[in-house]
Amino acid sequence: MCKKKATFKFKVHYHQVDQMGIMHHAQYVYFLEQARIQWLENHGVRYAALEKKGVLLPVVSLSIDYKRPLHFDDSFFCHLSLEKFKGSLVEFSYQIEDKESNILSTAKTSLVFVNATTRRAMKCPEELMAIFSD
Repeated sequence: MCKKKATFKFKVHYHQVDQMGIMHHAQYVYFLEQARIQWLENHGVRYAALEKKGVLLPVVSLSIDYKRPLHFDDSFFCHLSLEKFKGSLVEFSYQIEDKESNILSTAKTSLVFVNATTRRAMKCPEELMAIFSD
């Protein structure tokens, strides 16, 4: 599959750090989500509009490897790549780097298209196929 990539810049805010001044591990999930939502918007898909059409895209698997910490006021880049698309499953990989290109963490998420009414997995809607396909 052709890997569709994008890079997003973020900054660590004070409320996102713990008592040691390090970005709390749960905040990484927030930034991964923001990167996915922005990736969709860059491809012309507003997540809120998708949900209004009855299509949900929940995370069913998440893994993060923490290599170096982020601190308050650090700027960093989240590189997102579409790794796999098959029917109802979408997989993304992420690499978080500082401004010197040091790898701070890597992550992977798997998401499944779900019908909002039935709460069952569904195939990717036809109008979205081009975004996730080669």
